[in-house]
This record gives sequence, structure tokens and C-alpha cells, in this order.
Amino acid sequence: MPFRTLLAVQAEAVLQAYRTEAAFRERVFSLLAPLQGTPSPRLAAFPELFGLPLLLHLEGEFRWKDLLKDPLLPWRRARRAYGVFHRVMAEAARAFGAYLLSGTLLSPPYEEELARGRFARTPRFQNLALFFNPEGRLLAQVPKMELTPPERWLKRGSFGPHLVETRGGRVGILICLDGFHEKYLARLDALGAEVLLQPSANPAPWERPWPQDPRRKEGEVWLAAARERLSGRENLRLLLNPMLNGAILGLPFEGQSGIYAPGETLLLAKRPKGDEALLLTL
Repeated sequence: MPFRTLLAVQAEAVLQAYRTEAAFRERVFSLLAPLQGTPSPRLAAFPELFGLPLLLHLEGEFRWKDLLKDPLLPWRRARRAYGVFHRVMAEAARAFGAYLLSGTLLSPPYEEELARGRFARTPRFQNLALFFNPEGRLLAQVPKMELTPPERWLKRGSFGPHLVETRGGRVGILICLDGFHEKYLARLDALGAEVLLQPSANPAPWERPWPQDPRRKEGEVWLAAARERLSGRENLRLLLNPMLNGAILGLPFEGQSGIYAPGETLLLAKRPKGDEALLLTL
């Protein structure tokens, strides 16, 4: 049965919600509350970098000077943050009976094995998204492939392709800039992806002149590109583009989330700042 309910979560980075696991759980569950009572199968997606503040604020603030005392501190914090992120998102997927894209966090990619438990095959950090089924099982761990200049210290992901077959249809996952590259879109479409999830975090003022053409605005170009991304495809019919808002490490994020069909916008956030729940029932 195709997806009946779609939710794109536009979320602000509220830093106090990342200081404890309980606070983070409360924040996640409150943002998913619009799913209650909706028809299934359900599909929900959080924005890029939604989990990053866990690395910086969980159980005490990250301070650069602490690296002098403990050079392994980023990896210790990343392991704790990944554990909380994975656990809370799995709980939320079960509680709301939804296929759930967690948004992303910065972390080494972790694997699980019976004798070793959870372990990292590489110490390199990636920009990772986690995708869960309604039973809370992790179906896919998706790394970002095309990195912006501030991200180039991260390990670049390889193309999987990031396609998951679910009871609601075939879901493709591309993180922010990845979704603007035609080679990834074409490949997912050719493999039969019907719904594309593109969690995003745009660190540029939404109303600024677009650097490539100052006659146009950043947001105008972004939304026009989103509308056209599905045009003329064989299989892709829906795009969920949840966006992050607020500030992390002094870097401001703005953006209007959307749910799109070929050539049109089905649903769009009212404003490019703050929380918005874009809920579509089919």
C-alpha cells in the first residue's frame, strides 16, 4: 500500500533540548505529534544536522580547550550522541508507527555485531542520516556525499545507491547538496524510487541575493529547483525537503520546508524560520 501520510518536520535548533536524553526525546516526540491518528503507512523526515547539537551539548558543553586534556574527547562524545540519537529515533518510529528519517548528525558510522556490540569501522566523521521502520529497526545509515566547504574535514560517503524498499513504496535518500546533483537523482529514479527524502540545512539568509544571479533571491532559487527536481522522471513522484532553522556554533540556518510533486508545490512552510509541521494525507 502506498504511503498515506507524509510529514516533513521543519525544526529549529533549540539547544536546551539536547542537554539530556529525556529532553531530546520530549522534543522529538512533540515534533512528531501531528502524526497521531493519521492513516498508515506513515513517512516522516527531520532536517539535516538535527542531531548535531547532541555532539556539542549532551551531558555538558563541548569545549575546545578540553581537547588538550583528552584528545579522544570528540570520539567519546560522538559515541554517546550517536547512541542517544539512534535510541530516541527508534523509539519515536515505534511510538508513531512511522518510517522515520532522523535527519543527520556528525559521527563515525557505527555497525553492530553479536560479539562486538556497537563499533565504528573508521574513526572518520561523516554527515549521517538514519532511516528506521515502524518497528524501530534501522533500515539504512546514509552518509552525505557532496560536501560543502565547511564540511570537507568529514569523510565523504559513497553512492549506495541510497534506496530502501518499504511497505509504503521505494524511498530514496539524498542529503541536502546531494539532491541537487542530477547523477544521483537519475540513478534513484532509474532504480524505481518513488519518494525522495532530502533533509537540508542551508547556512545562508533566505532573502539574500543569490550569488550566481543577484537579481534572484536564495529562497526563490531553492524552491524553484525543488519544484523542478521531479519533472520528467520515470518513477519519482514526491519530494520531502525538511529544513533546519536556528543557529549552531553561531552559524544561522534558514529555509522553508516543502512537500513537492512534479512541477508544483503540494505544501510549503509558512515562514523560513522556526518549527513547522508539513503534514500531507493522501
